[in-house]
Amino acid sequence: MRDLLCFAHGRAGEWEGVCLEFDLAVQGRSFNEVREALEDAVRDYVAAASDEDEATRAKLLGRRAPLWVFLSWTARVVWSARRHWRAGDGDTSASFPVACPA
Repeated sequence: MRDLLCFAHGRAGEWEGVCLEFDLAVQGRSFNEVREALEDAVRDYVAAASDEDEATRAKLLGRRAPLWVFLSWTARVVWSARRHWRAGDGDTSASFPVACPA
């Protein structure tokens, strides 16, 4: 079991989250809802990949988000932290670990 670094961004009622390791994305009404949805998505994705033949499984478990997606989420988290610290506008970004059974 290993942890994957995931990201969430949002404000009251509008949140999105992403697992860059497997290029999975979810939406929800709260940070906790997005976190739980990503945990479920990772678990379901790994379970589905495990049912595939070895070559397909390796391809699925080696899938990553494109570099531009990684860079845009990194910039979003940094920018949001800076804005939130300066203005306190309610826009929030966070990173968090999600356990990966693969």
